Amino acid sequence: MKKIIIFALVAILFVGTLPATEAFASTFRDVPSSHFAFDAINWVADPANGPIMMGDAGNNFQPNRTVNKFEAAQVFAVAAGFRHDPSVLPPAEREVFTRSFNNWRPLLDGLASQFTTWNRIADREIAFLLYRGIITTAEVQNFVTRTGTTENRPMLTREQAVAWTVRLVGEGAAAQAVQLPNATPFRDDAAVSPALRRYAYHARELGIIPAGGGYFNPATHFTRAEIATIFYSALAVEEESATPSATPQTISGTITNVHLDTHLTLTHAGGTDTFPIARNAVVMIDNAQRSAAFLREGMTVMILTDAYGQVISLTGRSQLATSSTNEVVTTGGTPGQVLYADEGIITSVTSSPQPAITIRTQRVRISGQIIDDERTFTFTPSPVVTRGGAAAAFSDIQVGDIAFFGFSGTVIHNLELMQRERTITGTLEEIRPPDNQGAHATFIVEESEGRAYELRAFPNTEFSRDGHFNLSWDNLRVGDEVTAEVEFDRIIAINATGTRSVVEGRLNEIRITERHTQITITCTAGASQSFFIRPGVFDVYSLRIGMQLRINLDSREVTNITVQNAGLAQTSIILGFIQSIRTDGTIVVVEGQGTAARTHTITVPTNTTITSGGSTINANALRVNMNVYIVLTAQGNNTASSITVLP
Repeated sequence: MKKIIIFALVAILFVGTLPATEAFASTFRDVPSSHFAFDAINWVADPANGPIMMGDAGNNFQPNRTVNKFEAAQVFAVAAGFRHDPSVLPPAEREVFTRSFNNWRPLLDGLASQFTTWNRIADREIAFLLYRGIITTAEVQNFVTRTGTTENRPMLTREQAVAWTVRLVGEGAAAQAVQLPNATPFRDDAAVSPALRRYAYHARELGIIPAGGGYFNPATHFTRAEIATIFYSALAVEEESATPSATPQTISGTITNVHLDTHLTLTHAGGTDTFPIARNAVVMIDNAQRSAAFLREGMTVMILTDAYGQVISLTGRSQLATSSTNEVVTTGGTPGQVLYADEGIITSVTSSPQPAITIRTQRVRISGQIIDDERTFTFTPSPVVTRGGAAAAFSDIQVGDIAFFGFSGTVIHNLELMQRERTITGTLEEIRPPDNQGAHATFIVEESEGRAYELRAFPNTEFSRDGHFNLSWDNLRVGDEVTAEVEFDRIIAINATGTRSVVEGRLNEIRITERHTQITITCTAGASQSFFIRPGVFDVYSLRIGMQLRINLDSREVTNITVQNAGLAQTSIILGFIQSIRTDGTIVVVEGQGTAARTHTITVPTNTTITSGGSTINANALRVNMNVYIVLTAQGNNTASSITVLP
């Protein structure tokens, strides 16, 4: 699909003429049928296609008018799937709009406070593009520039349009990995911005830009007609030309990564693969329909893909796996045999003529219809049966038990029964707020032995904390010591005990996630500790790596932060984006914007600590346009002590 879109873009970037895919009647007064973008303009204005772009009240499209970056962002967002009225969408899709806006709102609020000409009307579209990875935070910070006291909204240029388009068609990561050629592919190569040069070269390799020599004209402004032609080429050709490219299949495995609710990486018997998640995919977790946002690393799932390789249905369990779902049998059954995992409710137990149970599960047909399915299973000669983590006998199995089981064919090899009523005591490690599918808050509680439980609250759950009763789920805090009375995985009552404390230390990492922000500090004793900040508690965008902080805590959640040496931290750190990476290993970082922008050439020694998303990476993983916090080895030099890659 991507190749089809890409080759169709050649004509627009070098102002050619595209063949019409259908006949259009004239829609706008200022777009005659002889106009090179006649079909494209009428297509993007068709209500059946969004519409993606519209004319003015006088029925004029203004095809030759250039657009500033706010206007371009609004158009690109709609092309990427943004809807101005998300209430008409399924809950799983609707949630993306709320989450993307909440995630990027602090950044947008900060920019709006800096610039009087910031266009707040476009905030939701900009947040959506940031969430989808089509634009970067560094690019957003240049939607308005300032020269002295004068503010300006720059127009969208050809090189920026190429970069956004490359990301829109899913080729952004490939562009970042491009090795810059020694030979100059464009006559005006020196005019291409270093931060966007890899996109231009990759666009040339893919056919967006002709491979032969010529001028790229990177600073030329894009018109409304040219933007309309981009989307007509990409989206109309996609609709007509997409053909099946994969065999539909069912695969069981363990989720090893979830990418922005649009893709998941699954480790299974055949290896590790990444699958796109269809927009209308039906996700069933613990026999309840969820959104793709509910998926987590470590979940054991079974997916059904369509002829395009997309996940159209997924069933699984929320309890995180300690090993792959497709485990290889080592005792009982045939060595090397692959087991599949499922879950359901036991509806009958039979001991004669041989032990057998019937389990009711929920299935999702390829059409998306959810149906109940009952299957009867027998057992291997020596099945592994447990209840609540302890060994159990066949006679302990009861009708109504919730069962997680590994099977091959109609034979069960291992069966885990969820213990009904019990008391769980431990530390509250994670709180997940209610989702848009009607589910209530979820709590991850870890016992002292290290076993973790995922427990769900319901309308009649009783919450108490520190002697206060009749509370709600959001009165609890990560790090609380809790005692929970549960039935299966449902919380009947939960009592929490919190602790108040104050810690001081040097900030060395900020990790922003969809549910909360996590910061890590190094205390005076040298130990590192991580704490959580809920949205709205503190503006984390005002923090800088290297700051000395005094933090007030409620259990492990931050209630207040006091910066003790902001000036010192500012002189020993650099916050900006990577403009280029040189062959000698140094990186060029741009800090600030407009007339206040400063360029730093940073040396990255082999002992530099580089982290991204809480994981250590090497210098080869750094890419142009990454946003980074750089801590220098000493004030006034340009040698990096540590580099933190930010979202």
